[in-house]
Amino acid sequence: MIKKNVWLVVYAAILAFLSVLLFLKIQERNLTIKLNNHNLSANAYIVTLSKKLTIEQLNDRLQKTAQLDDIQVHYQDKQHKNITYFYGIGNFAVPPLIKGSFFATADFQSQVNVAVVGQSYQKKLYTPKDQSYLKINNKYIPVLGVMGNHHGSDLDNQIFITLNKDQRTSMLANNFRIVIDGKKVLDKRILKKTVAASSIRYINHKHFLIEQDSWAASHWEELLGLIAVALAFVGGALVCLLPARKEYLAAVFLQKDIKKFIFDEWQFFALFNALGVIFGTIIGLLVFNITSYAVIFVYNGALYLLANCLYVILLKGQTKKLNKGDLNR
Repeated sequence: MIKKNVWLVVYAAILAFLSVLLFLKIQERNLTIKLNNHNLSANAYIVTLSKKLTIEQLNDRLQKTAQLDDIQVHYQDKQHKNITYFYGIGNFAVPPLIKGSFFATADFQSQVNVAVVGQSYQKKLYTPKDQSYLKINNKYIPVLGVMGNHHGSDLDNQIFITLNKDQRTSMLANNFRIVIDGKKVLDKRILKKTVAASSIRYINHKHFLIEQDSWAASHWEELLGLIAVALAFVGGALVCLLPARKEYLAAVFLQKDIKKFIFDEWQFFALFNALGVIFGTIIGLLVFNITSYAVIFVYNGALYLLANCLYVILLKGQTKKLNKGDLNR
């Protein structure tokens, strides 16, 4: 009995640990998909203006609208796909940084252009002393930080630049691909009215089409892993039934109540299975950098309940079958 219970704890702990690992892989994949599209969410909008507006005029419209906050605006250069003129309002989403810092509110009002670059440009920067510079069109732009993570993404090849006041007031926003994203989902109607857009639609990017239309298509490996873990949880309940015949016969010999026998068997299964799930989940959360715990708790909790229900159902069926066998003798 002790050997079986120890085995059940270890087995459940390993499966719970693997589930945390799989959710980490999903988290990393989601981040890569986001970074592959300029750190924009799947709810970002591409905006086409109905009339000519300078970048300064468009920024002012967004800034003065209280219903739109914590947003980032990307003015993407149509000729140079790796260059984006960036503007942010409030507490906008910031990409992961390898070094340095991202734009602050003061940078958007500065008379000097500043840049944040992807890690592919790190070795191309000119760094005479403590400050690094990026050379573009024979001009040196101060670099605040370097974007990227250890996995690598399309963001590594991107350059984000703020515009000085002269550029903002002279450059037409219509000449750029305008993408607007919020930390929370933006109200399409309000956004369209604010910027006087002729059309507004979700960003059209292959990674996000996969993400929106078919989650399974972009996470099929992790999905197969989660299915395998679920089947293994069920398999654990089946394995624990193997010694049931011997234990049932012993209970009959000792003239124990069958209902009590089933309850005691389930009680031990539920207890040691729960210990394994808890230990495995806690160890996984301590080992891996998980940003969202809720889905892990729901998944492991659901599998725990499923395994317990299945165990009780099969145990009752097993005892009835054995009991009929004894009566037929």
